[in-house]
Amino acid sequence: MLKVSRRDGVRTGARRVNHAGMALLAVVLACGIAEAGELDPAAKVNDHVITRQRLHTSVEASMQAKHLSYGGITQPAQYKEIERQVLDELIAQELLWQEAQRRGFIATAAEVDQVVEQLRKRYPTEQAYLFELQLGGFTPESYAEDVKHHISVRHLIEETLAKQVTVSKEDLHDAYVANLAQLVEPEQVQARHVLIKVAEDADEAAIAAAKTRIEQVLKEARQGADFAELAKQYSQDSTASAGGELGFVARGAFVPAFEAVAFALKPGEISDIVRTRFGFHIIKVEARREAHALSESEAAPTLQQYVASKKLQQAIQEQVQALRAKGDVAVLIAS
Repeated sequence: MLKVSRRDGVRTGARRVNHAGMALLAVVLACGIAEAGELDPAAKVNDHVITRQRLHTSVEASMQAKHLSYGGITQPAQYKEIERQVLDELIAQELLWQEAQRRGFIATAAEVDQVVEQLRKRYPTEQAYLFELQLGGFTPESYAEDVKHHISVRHLIEETLAKQVTVSKEDLHDAYVANLAQLVEPEQVQARHVLIKVAEDADEAAIAAAKTRIEQVLKEARQGADFAELAKQYSQDSTASAGGELGFVARGAFVPAFEAVAFALKPGEISDIVRTRFGFHIIKVEARREAHALSESEAAPTLQQYVASKKLQQAIQEQVQALRAKGDVAVLIAS
């Protein structure tokens, strides 16, 4: 299940929206660009050489992404399998990049600069940014070139293969039948809350002041005041303007202390004071939805994305296989 976006003082999950077919592409594009003229080739893709240095750096990146370590590899064959998988991905990346060049799907300088700048902003200093590039086997120039390749291949896929993907009603029905066990809407609550913030390192005076304030809000709520209006007036959360509305949310989206109380309340009930790392809350549950299997129509949007993604992944694989078959590809490391 996708988790909802985090609200200031309650939600912890981050919703991740995957474009159809990008799961495979993310793997294919996960590695760096070799410096021209490097020796000791691992593979040759038409006129381009993939060096052993590039392969080694890419294997390390792949293992890190999969939370693997060299100490955890007990058999040489296991490492060789990982190495060959990564090399196949590098070959696929190069074939797609060459095809993007041939068909004119080249990223602009502005597109490249935007991505590079987004990465640079994640680091406090230029030195920290350059060090991170170095760890990945990049110079600023080779990283920019890598980004150019990634964006260009994305354009190639989006403007050609993705536009050819179609999903029929029969496809959706077959996917529904095959995935019935996973197509379940979990238990959800629709809640509102009022938050009075308290810093984790607040002194006793600040904590006492915040608690006094939330106690007053709770008193008014219990006396029949409109909860949404109380949230608008008192809450220090970004939901205040919406009357503290959090919408329908499943388990796992809230911090644990908040979640335990929210899912214990019945519709219309107001909680006692709840303390989390964000401060003091009071919660009102407006409605509940019990867990239930999704109907085919309810599941249709999810199935549409799922089927389209699988079809696009298959189309990318077929494109790579076709390019590899008609190209001059040679693997130069032992199996």
